[in-house]
Order: sequence, then structure tokens, then C-alpha cells
Amino acid sequence: MSYQPKIALVHDDFIQAGGAESLFTTIASIWPSAPIYTSLVDWDKLPSVIDRSRVRPSFIQNIPFAQKFYKALLPLYPLAFESFDFSEFDLVISSTTRFAKSIITKPDTIHICYINSLPRFLYDEKIQSDYLPRWLRILIKPLLSWLQRWDRIAAQRVDFYIANSQNIKNKVNEYYQCNTDVIYPFVDLSAFRPARVHKWSLKAQNYYLVVSRLSKWKKIDVAIKAAVNMGISLKIVGTGPDEARLKRLAVKCQIEFMGRVGQKSLVQLYQNAQALIVTQEEDFGIAAIEASACGIPVIAYKKGGLQEIIIDGQTGIFFEKQSPKSLEGAIARASKIQWKVPDCRKNAMRFSWAKFVEKLKQVISSKTVSR
Repeated sequence: MSYQPKIALVHDDFIQAGGAESLFTTIASIWPSAPIYTSLVDWDKLPSVIDRSRVRPSFIQNIPFAQKFYKALLPLYPLAFESFDFSEFDLVISSTTRFAKSIITKPDTIHICYINSLPRFLYDEKIQSDYLPRWLRILIKPLLSWLQRWDRIAAQRVDFYIANSQNIKNKVNEYYQCNTDVIYPFVDLSAFRPARVHKWSLKAQNYYLVVSRLSKWKKIDVAIKAAVNMGISLKIVGTGPDEARLKRLAVKCQIEFMGRVGQKSLVQLYQNAQALIVTQEEDFGIAAIEASACGIPVIAYKKGGLQEIIIDGQTGIFFEKQSPKSLEGAIARASKIQWKVPDCRKNAMRFSWAKFVEKLKQVISSKTVSR
């Protein structure tokens, strides 16, 4: 019988359901017997396909109301991940946008990290200013500076990185001076697909679509202002801390906040939209692939990982500045193009679940053998 390494998995947390959690669910399914270490769990947000008995949260889980005030516990996360004991494992696979990469392993244990993003709040001052008043930024600047230094040091503990895009690969190289492989995330191409028959009650509304968490740095207000100026219909899927402000901007306009929607409803919204609008700089951009898979174009801010997804003029169109005027120009240009559903669908086929799993297994196998 061939030797089977003992494997553990690590994920930042299970506090909100998003693309990173969906991707980790697939990683967990590839190694179904591996225990899962994480800083904090909201059991209601844990993906249903993950058995609770596999999850081993840190000491933060025992802090009263930690799930509600998890952002205020920022200084504890480094200690949480460093406190785990991986001495019994041969291979640890972490999935992170923040601190899961900082675990400590023994020299003979291989640590492979799938990195979706660097901690934005540490390296992007614009995001800090969007969320924190100036007095608070000044007050916690020493903490953020310390965390940034610690993050750069902790990043060196990883043996091999796998980035979710060339965009993130470049950032890992820039900030951590580490090389990476690239394996693109996936979407469920069997669920997200072009309509056989359009839902004409939606199609007749000639609306544009935004699918995003409603955070200030996402710049959804750019889409709202452009829609107001152009008098076009806009549907916004998602919730978040910036929702109240955005709703105030959208008063008396053809703008509808859909909140959270199920997958079936989301697919219909994609299928019948004029285009998906993406106003933020994305690390990668899962919504753009979902839109392409459903046969509609994407109008996107030309920065970040979206440039690896969209074929300009064929499956979407870019705008140069995060301003209503720049977006309005892109919407006007897009309205004159005869978009082809097969072209959009073909582009999305590059990001299948099967390709992701196959490539991930290949890369991890090659890294463990080479070590």
C-alpha cells in the first residue's frame, strides 16, 4: 500500500458566505477526511456540505459575541493561527485572504497556501480611509504598521503559494517576494448558463445588474450615479455595511436593491440583464465569470483581475476611471455592440470546476513530490 500523507486544512474564518468559502468547500471535498482549522465560526454560515465535526476553531470562538464583533478582535488573529499545533501532519493546505497563511509548522511539514487576496486593510490606504475616520486611523496606525510587518514575516512561513490570478501572483511577488503558481477559481457552469427561454417580465425591463457585497470600497455609488444620469434601470444584488448610504443615493430612480437572492433567482437576473457592471478593482472577479457563463457581457473597471477574465469588445468592455462619466461612456459604447451569447459562454468555460480540481491536485502533488 502506498504512503498516504496526513493532511490538515486551514481557512481564515466562517463568518460570512462568499466566493472564498465556496472555493474552500471544494478544497475540503477533495480531502474529505482532513480536519479544518479556522479562527472563528458562525455555525449558521458554515457551508452545509462541511461536517461540523471536522472544524477546529481557535480560542477566539470562546470569546462572548465574537461572531458579532469579529472585526474588533483584529489583534488576536495572528495569535489564533500561531496557536494551532500541526506537528502530527505531513501536509497543510491553507486558503486565505488574510491570516491563515501565518500558521507555524515543523520543518518536515509542507505548507501550501491558496491565496485569494492580500489583507486589503493593511496595504490599501484608500480602503482604510473609506472605513475609518481620520482620528481612528491615527490612533490605530501603530497597530496596522505592526500587523503589516508581521504579515510580511509570517508570509515567509509558506513553502509554496498558489495564487487565484496573475494579479494576485504579482502582489505576492511585490509584497512578500515569493513566487507562486496560478490556478483560477471556478463557477458552477451547469447552474450558470444561458437561458433557453428568457423570463420576459425581467427581460422587458432592460436593466443593468450589479452583484456585489455593498461595501464602500466596491464603489457601487459610481454605478448608481451613472444609472441616475442616464435614466437606465439598475438592479443591485447583495447586502453590506454601505447599503443605507447607497439607498439614499438611489431615491426616485429606477434602481432596485434585491438583497440576498438564491442561486436560481441570481441566474435569471444574469440571463435577462443587458450587462453586469463591476465598479471595483477586483482581485479576480467571480461575478464576471457567472455573467459570461449566462451569456451576457461585463462592463468593468479596467484594473485588477478582471483583465484576465474579460475579452475587451468580445465578452465585455472596460472603463478607465472609477467615475460616473467614465462608466456612462462605457455603457453607451456597450449598447452599440451586438454581443454574442456563445462567445461569452465559451470564455466562461475556461473556469470550470473540473479544471480547478485537476490543476490543484496536479500542483499539490508536484510540490509534495519535489519536497
